[in-house]
Parts: sequence; structure tokens; C-alpha cells
Amino acid sequence: MEGSPKESIVDKVVNNPAYDLLGGYQLFLRRITIPILLSLLLLLSYTIFLNFFNSSNSLILSFGFTGLMLGPVLNLDRFIAELLK
Repeated sequence: MEGSPKESIVDKVVNNPAYDLLGGYQLFLRRITIPILLSLLLLLSYTIFLNFFNSSNSLILSFGFTGLMLGPVLNLDRFIAELLK
């Protein structure tokens, strides 16, 4: 058994200085705000699509639209983290 033990994924996250933004609360806020933002986007798109389509079609379209918006929401989070550095 030579060498040092390998770092686990949790150790890499805890010891990563990128997550020290906002006094360490950035990781907590990120895990809370992203699902809330996606839920609000789902509800907003459902109410907008409900005016144009019936209930089942607007539900499918709103889930598809929210899924397509996952990338931009994650990029917005990354952009805000870069601004706070």
C-alpha cells in the first residue's frame, strides 16, 4: 500500500475554493435556487401554454420547454458565480 489515499468526490468539493463564495453559502443557495427557478419556469410556461392549447398538450409542452431551459439556467448560475468571485 504505497502512496496517499485517493480523494473522494466529497473531499474534492469540500476542499475546492470555488465553493467558498458568499462565505460557503453559494453551494447551499445553488442547490435551493435552481430547482425553485425551474419549478417557477414550469408553472409560468404551463399558464402561458394553457391559453393556446388544451390541458394535456400544454402540460407536455411546458415540461419540454422547462427541460430545454435547464442548460440556460445552469449557465446563468455559472455566470453569477463568476461575477461574485
